Amino acid sequence: MVLVRLSRLKEGEGLLLQPYKRDRAVCVIRRGDVFHVLERGFVREEFLVESEKVKKLLKGLCKKEFPRSHKVWLNLLGPEEADAFTGQSSSS
Repeated sequence: MVLVRLSRLKEGEGLLLQPYKRDRAVCVIRRGDVFHVLERGFVREEFLVESEKVKKLLKGLCKKEFPRSHKVWLNLLGPEEADAFTGQSSSS
């Protein structure tokens, strides 16, 4: 289900995965042909991966960040929300 939603994202849009407690997050943002993956939880890391490798990366990150979570929140982010999550502010 996550991979289907990722394939439908437009440039700049994102997908936010959080455990039920919402204390950690994994965010995936589409940047053209690659995905910008941000890990915000036990570790704060950023990755740029191709669409073929995003499944393997997400599986590993979800195991590490949400080890005992059976419920995961899935939120779609617009371009402005995705930029706000990454810390990039587009000033007008």
